Amino acid sequence: MSSASLPPTGRAIVKNVLSGDTVVLRARPQGGPPPEKVLSLANLQAPRLGTARDPEKEEPYAYESREFLRQLLVGKEVAYKVEYTTSTNQRDFGVIVLQHPVDGESNVNRLAIKEGWARARAADGKRTATDEQEQLAILEAEASANQKGIFRDTGAAARTVSYDVKDDARAFLEKHKGKPIPAVLEQVRDGSTFRVLLLLPDGTHQYITLMLSGLKAPTYRKGVPNVQDLVEEYGEEAKYFVESRLLQRDIKVVLEGLSSNDNFVGSVQFPAGNIAEALLAEGLAKVVDWNITLVTGGPQRYRAAEQKAKDKKLRLWKTWAGKPRVAGPEPEFDAVVTRVISADTLIVESAATGKERRIQLASIRAPKGPEKKEQPAARDASIKEYGYDFEAKEFLRSRCIGKPVHVVIDYVKPAEGQYEERECATVTQGSKNLAELLVSRGLADIIRHRKDDDNRSSQYDSLLIALDRAQKAQKGIHSPKDAPLHRISDASATVNKAKQFFPFLQRSGTVAGVVDYVSSGSRFRIYVPTQNCTLTLVLGGIRAPKVGRPGEKSEPFGQEALDFVSKRVMQRDVEFSVEGQDKVGGFIGALYITINDERKNVAAMLLEEGLASVHDYSASQSPNSHVLYSAEKGAREAKKGVWKNYTETEEPVQEQKFDESKPLETKDVIVSNIEGGGRLFLQVKGADLNRLEDLMSRFAQHHQSASTGAHQPRNGEYCSAQFSADDQWYRARVKKTNPDKTYQLIYIDYGNSETVPSTRIRPLDPSFSTTHLAPQAIEARLAYLRVPELDQDYGEEAYEYLRDATENRDLVAKIVGKVPGVSSPQALNVILYDKKSLTSAGGESINERVVRDGFGTVERAIVKRLNAEAKTVDKVAAWSKAQKTAGNKTVVERMVDAQEEAKGARTNMWRYGDFTEDDE
Repeated sequence: MSSASLPPTGRAIVKNVLSGDTVVLRARPQGGPPPEKVLSLANLQAPRLGTARDPEKEEPYAYESREFLRQLLVGKEVAYKVEYTTSTNQRDFGVIVLQHPVDGESNVNRLAIKEGWARARAADGKRTATDEQEQLAILEAEASANQKGIFRDTGAAARTVSYDVKDDARAFLEKHKGKPIPAVLEQVRDGSTFRVLLLLPDGTHQYITLMLSGLKAPTYRKGVPNVQDLVEEYGEEAKYFVESRLLQRDIKVVLEGLSSNDNFVGSVQFPAGNIAEALLAEGLAKVVDWNITLVTGGPQRYRAAEQKAKDKKLRLWKTWAGKPRVAGPEPEFDAVVTRVISADTLIVESAATGKERRIQLASIRAPKGPEKKEQPAARDASIKEYGYDFEAKEFLRSRCIGKPVHVVIDYVKPAEGQYEERECATVTQGSKNLAELLVSRGLADIIRHRKDDDNRSSQYDSLLIALDRAQKAQKGIHSPKDAPLHRISDASATVNKAKQFFPFLQRSGTVAGVVDYVSSGSRFRIYVPTQNCTLTLVLGGIRAPKVGRPGEKSEPFGQEALDFVSKRVMQRDVEFSVEGQDKVGGFIGALYITINDERKNVAAMLLEEGLASVHDYSASQSPNSHVLYSAEKGAREAKKGVWKNYTETEEPVQEQKFDESKPLETKDVIVSNIEGGGRLFLQVKGADLNRLEDLMSRFAQHHQSASTGAHQPRNGEYCSAQFSADDQWYRARVKKTNPDKTYQLIYIDYGNSETVPSTRIRPLDPSFSTTHLAPQAIEARLAYLRVPELDQDYGEEAYEYLRDATENRDLVAKIVGKVPGVSSPQALNVILYDKKSLTSAGGESINERVVRDGFGTVERAIVKRLNAEAKTVDKVAAWSKAQKTAGNKTVVERMVDAQEEAKGARTNMWRYGDFTEDDE
């Protein structure tokens, strides 16, 4: 601050407001920080503010009085005049005049009293009151009569304010971290350290010391008791740069961390821009690595701003010569780790170019695996052994895969023998040097360079210190104990090996793992820590384009599919479920990755991008089939990827094929809803159905507190809907939007359908989406049968018969295949059995009972096939009669037998004879 002072009269800019009756004025800058003057408003007195030393001295309305002046004056040019100066403390008193009047008044002294934020000072009794003092007294009386300002409530208490974080600073940070908090910047200590008043949501005020994250301005320390003054070059300029823009302005503070002495670290938001970026761009501050990762929005903008100042050689960078290029155009860059090859080798993707680079950590050597000994011939060759090499690689993977790092190329190791040229670098994550972390934990050794060898890590001394600590503590490879032995089995080495693991994996539901390698868009190598094994997982329900081997051509979009999943799941922590096995030892199932706290199905992600297509047969057997078909439909409509040139055509409905010589998939089910025509909805018993109970409990609680109001969804959209029968909320999907703004819905977990108004619909919260739990109601039809619709003869009777046979019963469904031509992609043809009557030989199915009791007929295609085999209907009847004692009838044959019995006994639908003759 300049030692010069402002003249007693003139024009100035209001720098800040100390209280409701005292301000700090400054001149316009000319070649440096300008002179200042503290001026108190004459003939009035505002309520006193408390201080950190004497907080109890704060009077009611003191803060509001100060706020009135702050919002009125800060940053504005005013006219001022010093009327007198006290002899005891040389305090100047005077008048301030605005350029533009407020409510017809430009005299700030009068405005403060007129609005009730100060009291007029009475004459001291020795002198006659001046005209101005009399005028101020009149204004005070009017403000009091109108109950303005301090006269609103004479019993009001002072504000609740804390000058220190009395509770644990860490707890305060966790409570408010990442949330923009309204604040006023009260003091600028230096260009990157401020005193800030936080205006907390509960109405209380909190003073804190705030250090800007990601940068450090030159030190400005002057007039601190018992501490030597220190003003670094450009320190005063940086301080003024911030003061002129932010001092006593309304800002928002985002708390991001704590410094070593428990000062808060964070960012400042204000309408004119980012003060941290401005300081960096003007060369008034430098980026610091220790907290750059805390910056909201990431460090890229800060580094870019600093680089601009470097390029222009501004202020702090006036002598900057630039670092000589070591390896191409990016000797130093920000990147994201995409793969960990070993404890000393990473693949990173440059944030600037988007290109991948293979980086070796400078001056360190990864630990070796266990020594290979002569293996007995009987030893399982599918088991591999690892030591500290596994622990070191896993340490790096878990710490930095997919995370931002900063890379500084220290040297380039030339190609030698079978080794290619290698870029050796110091890689830091935040303030942590990855190489130093490995060495300090005994998970890597350092390379001993020759004294004249400058090709070494720029942090070589730090590595030596870390090595010394690890050796003294006998950590990792320096331990006298035997190295750990990790024996990892290959569960997909052979078909028989896979069969040993299959029952456990299938029963376990979802299993945690790590993607170790990606072969194609739908084929993955996964490490399963709980089982100490690796396995091959093939995504069920989809087909991804193949990637050609070296020298071969890939299928269209094969490489794109591989790149897409590799970028998202390579070496990431994942979950997977197993549904089946292939013929070479691989497991078929689903893979899930959590991205931004959302659990996503990788197969669905590929389908959404048009980088795969649904495989109908396997999709129909997958519990995620609806998700897969919906994802493919979206990509097809958007013409993404493989659907780029797709033209939708009407596909002919294929006749349902059946082959009873093959074993059928069997599931324990319950019937959740029945419709006419033999259509019904099934819920498969198991872990997902148990999860549905938990979901519905949370669903009900959510809708007790969720906001009300009509929602107008699109066709096909998932939503929450209030079922009219019980007024409870369920997950639903829109089947059709009616002209009268009502909506035809299907409740996806139970199968019920109804039409409701928009007032009974809300958006589906993402935490209850089908990516977290697939729809639990599966549409099905009684296989091989025709059952009358509700509006046909015996339709109502057939519906009631089927309800009696299935309602509240434990059933077993044998799945024949998909129902052709239905709207739901996962609709199944099933043969239903009552679990109580099911025998090892099969027993009588519900399908058969429906036919025998005359409430359904066998499909004509099946009867025609048997007619063709027997040549005539009479021979079919004779053949059927002969089979009754054979004991080896198929399900279809039993149904035909049952139909002949019903026809002969004229049961229900057959009451008036063979009505099917008219259809021939």
